[in-house]
Amino acid sequence: RKMMKKAIALSLIATMSMSAATIVHAEDEVTLRVLNWGNTDEEKIANDAIARFNEENPNVKVEQTCVPVESWSDFIQKWITMCTSGEAPDVISLGLEAVNMAVSNDLLVPLDDIITDDEELTAKKDQYAPSLLEGFTVNDSLYGLPNGTQTMVVYYNKHMFDDSGLEYPQDGWTWDQFRETAEKLTKDGVYGFCFPCTYFQLTPWWSTNSTALVDENQNPALNSKKMVESVEFLDKLVKEKVTPDPISSDVYTMFSSKQLAMVGAGRWVLNTWQDAGLTNADFDCVQWPVNEKEGSVFGGAAWCISKNTENKELSIELLKSLVSEETLKAVAAGGQQVPPTESLATDTEIMGTTPDNIEGIWKAVTIADPIAAPSYCGDLEQTFLRELEEVFSGAKEPQAAMDEAQAQIESAIQ
Repeated sequence: RKMMKKAIALSLIATMSMSAATIVHAEDEVTLRVLNWGNTDEEKIANDAIARFNEENPNVKVEQTCVPVESWSDFIQKWITMCTSGEAPDVISLGLEAVNMAVSNDLLVPLDDIITDDEELTAKKDQYAPSLLEGFTVNDSLYGLPNGTQTMVVYYNKHMFDDSGLEYPQDGWTWDQFRETAEKLTKDGVYGFCFPCTYFQLTPWWSTNSTALVDENQNPALNSKKMVESVEFLDKLVKEKVTPDPISSDVYTMFSSKQLAMVGAGRWVLNTWQDAGLTNADFDCVQWPVNEKEGSVFGGAAWCISKNTENKELSIELLKSLVSEETLKAVAAGGQQVPPTESLATDTEIMGTTPDNIEGIWKAVTIADPIAAPSYCGDLEQTFLRELEEVFSGAKEPQAAMDEAQAQIESAIQ
């Protein structure tokens, strides 16, 4: 596997370098290629942005390739195939999980100087949440402008709190207060909380404990003291049956069917809950409980420029259309992503279905840490979740499981 990954990276570098051999003159017909990922709705949003770009640049042909992402290795393989066939992309939508890999292989153009020299992009950058820009910054250079994000807050059922005589939770509540609340809400076939055993949804627990799966140098830190402490906290919730089985439970359906009093999620569940009959009278949201600091998690995608584009200036103009206000509004209207700017993310007309505390979702973005996304992200996620399942099933204690996960990842990346 390690040899294959290295070969893929080297092949990508070589083929993209060869693609830069031809210089296209401004008066010639130009083709720009866009590599995107997502569903048909997201493909259409990008096509609409391309059409607006073509209004100003009618002689530029833009070809979009949009692929679903089941794993980022599949996406990279698609990138490689385009390069080897002489169709290397100029502008690329990258998930946060793939940015470190792309930068480590010198595949992307740093955007700092481009933004500084462009008033429109400078104004756009100033509107972004600093946390999002930091997530797409590597070695002090910015490589992508976000088009949407996801984060996590705690949603709670108001009626269950009312029936139990409990006050609604407030920002700044602690892990201990959260656990006590969940215990009081666990009764009559209802659980106080449930967390899915998934990489993204669990990350706020690490963030609010001032830790992460990787350290500041992107080295694995799965068995650090604070990480083990976090896993022990979650394991206690499972053992005390405050939460149902996190491995197999459909937590979002359980919340909409009133089997859970609280659950963690982002924006992506809101339209589904509305379809299930939940209204703002039924639920609201609050920030994640705190152990050491306020925090959450964010992921998402950003538009980037290929290092070897033959048409840098036109690629910049296309990038501007892909992150324009009109495009970001269209992404927001899809009902999944949280827009990357406060003005859009807190606009109820643009956002549509939202809880009363719509500002809370944006606040979560501003205090969030990026999802752990080192170059070995795939191995990290699979190994970590496998060992977590050993903990929640009762097969291993948290310290032993995290020690084993750390050893496996260190072996894989060597």
